[in-house]
Order: sequence, then C-alpha cells, then structure tokens
Amino acid sequence: MRRARVLTGSALAGLLVLSGCSQASPTIPTDPKGSDLGTITISSGISSETEIVANIYAQALERAGYTVEVTDTGDSRDDYLTAMESPRDSSGAEESTDSASASDETVVNDPTTVDITPDYSGNLLLKLTNDGEISPSDIEKERQEETESPTPEPTETLPGLTQSPTPSPTGSPLNIRGMNGNDITSTLDRVLPTGLSLLDTASAENKDALVVTRVTAARYDISTINDLAQYCGKLTFGGPESFSTRSYGLPGLAENYSCKPAKFIGEDSQQKLADNLADDTVQVADIYTSSPDIVDNKFIVLEDTQNNFIAQNIVPVVRENELPSTAKDTINTVSANLKTTDLVQLNRLTTGEHSITTQEAAKFWLDHLTE
Repeated sequence: MRRARVLTGSALAGLLVLSGCSQASPTIPTDPKGSDLGTITISSGISSETEIVANIYAQALERAGYTVEVTDTGDSRDDYLTAMESPRDSSGAEESTDSASASDETVVNDPTTVDITPDYSGNLLLKLTNDGEISPSDIEKERQEETESPTPEPTETLPGLTQSPTPSPTGSPLNIRGMNGNDITSTLDRVLPTGLSLLDTASAENKDALVVTRVTAARYDISTINDLAQYCGKLTFGGPESFSTRSYGLPGLAENYSCKPAKFIGEDSQQKLADNLADDTVQVADIYTSSPDIVDNKFIVLEDTQNNFIAQNIVPVVRENELPSTAKDTINTVSANLKTTDLVQLNRLTTGEHSITTQEAAKFWLDHLTE
C-alpha cells in the first residue's frame, strides 16, 4: 500500500539537503534602487512545480530590494506568452521605440504585463517548433523577412508577437529526441518570440519517466524500457491524459520501442497515478521525476535507453531589456542552486496531509540556501 507522508517539525527541518549548504552560502545581490523600479510581475506558469519556482524567484527578488507580484496567467503556454507580450498600459512605463537601446537599469513595470515565467525547456521547445516540425532556420528566416518588410502582412499570432508561431516548414525538422539539455536550451534561444529571452537554466528537471513497482520489475525481470517492450501488450499503462497523444508519450513508445500497452488509463493527478500503480490498477505509470511518490513507494524508474523522454530543465523566460542586471543576477543565483532533488522535496512539502503553501516552501528553500 502507498505510504502516507506525514511531516513532523523535525522532519520538515531536515527535508531539504541542498548542495550549497556544505559550501559557502550564496549571496542574494541587492539593488538599492530596486523599490523605485515599479512591480516585477512573475507568472506562476503551468504546473505546481513552476508555481513553487515562481515564488522562489519572487521572494529572492524581494530580498534583493524589488517589489514583486506573482500572478496566475492560465494553464497553457499560449496564456503566459500572451501575458509576456502584452504592451504596457498608460499608467506603466512608456515603451521605448528602440528596445535594443533601452538602458538595462531603466525598468518601470506594472502588473498588467508578465516579466518572468519559469517553464520546462523541452516542452517549451516542442511548443515553439510544433513538435519539432518547424526548424529554427524557418523561424529565423520568417523573423528576418518581417523585420525587413516595410509593411508586413498580418499573421495569426499571439498579441504582440512578431514571430509567426507556424511558419511554412522548409528546413530539416528538429530531432528534439536526440538533443541533450544544453542543445535544447541553445535552440530555445533561437526560436523564442521576439522580445523574449532566457536567463540561466537550472539543473533542476521534471521530466516524464516510466515507473513500475518492485514486484513488477522482478516478475518480468525488467530495468529498462527496452526490457519492458516485449511485455507491453500484456500490461495496463497509466499517465496524464496528454500522454496518449504527446510525441514522447504513447506515440513515442510505439515508434522508439515498439511498445503498445494493452490498455491506457488517463489520470492527471500524479498522486492518484502513484496509488493506481501501488495497488496494481496499472502496471506501468508515467510519473514525473520530481514526484516524491517514486522515492516514498520505492518505485523503479525504467532506464530510457532510446532517449524517448526529452530533457525538461527549469528555464526562466524573461522579457528582453526589461529587468535590471541585479534582478537577472538574482534569478541566475536561484537557477545555479536549484537541483532536481530540491524539486522532489519542495513537492513533498506542498502535497499530502500536512502540506504547506508554495510561498512557505519557497521561503524554506531560500532560508536554507542562504543560511
């Protein structure tokens, strides 16, 4: 049976074992003019993990001297990209006619426009390239043509975007499955909508993984997805509803492993997925690597020998030329110290019977990071 997670005060204090604690604690930089720069608005992103990270960014920036607001922009990437490209209202800063020449330190933000959003690198790249069908060269070519054209034809884009989200494919499709984390990040820099860029990528990652119980692993003598493939037709798989259609979900397993399960049960709750796996309702589950249920239930993560599941590092997407250098340094300090094990523990803190809020979890992480 699935073990309940109960956090006592002493257990809570010992949950986060941060890599930086055994070394000199990092220092959050401070900006003496931070309070004069208006409100920096951060989107909570599209998942529980990005919401936690958004609150870490916010509290770190507050410690650096800035006024910060975390806002919910919706549950899709289109939603937060729209918010990040929304123009300033009349009460906010007057927009520069030449953003490239805007001073790095001249920032007056307002809550109607989002300045920072944490996201997952791999899924963001899939979104911006239509699952890899559109090459970066296609996107860059179209962007260049729009820049050179004195009267560009209107395109169906998100408000404010100068890049068409679906240019006609002419270049070679991306082999995103073959990319490592660094490849994905560098490619993202090429395909982000005009006006957006990335700050430093964290090593913290929350990617899909096929997980089984120890009993199932022993019964079929499996430790890799390749081992599993010959038994897929006998087993029931569970995963988020989107797993049935995602390129690296059931279609990817069929293409890369010839693995087609006997049945698939869609379930978006990671906790219910873990329960279904523990009681053998499903024999294989797509559980995210930042889920504490993997450790708590001693589940076995099957090795992905064909790299079906792409890298999903936490990346801060920001509006270009909007954040002062100290704010960027603050976010980069968070990224440099945020590890996958931290995401697991932060998820543990914010789920279960004795959970705490995302704001409390963010404070706990920052306090232990800088103590």
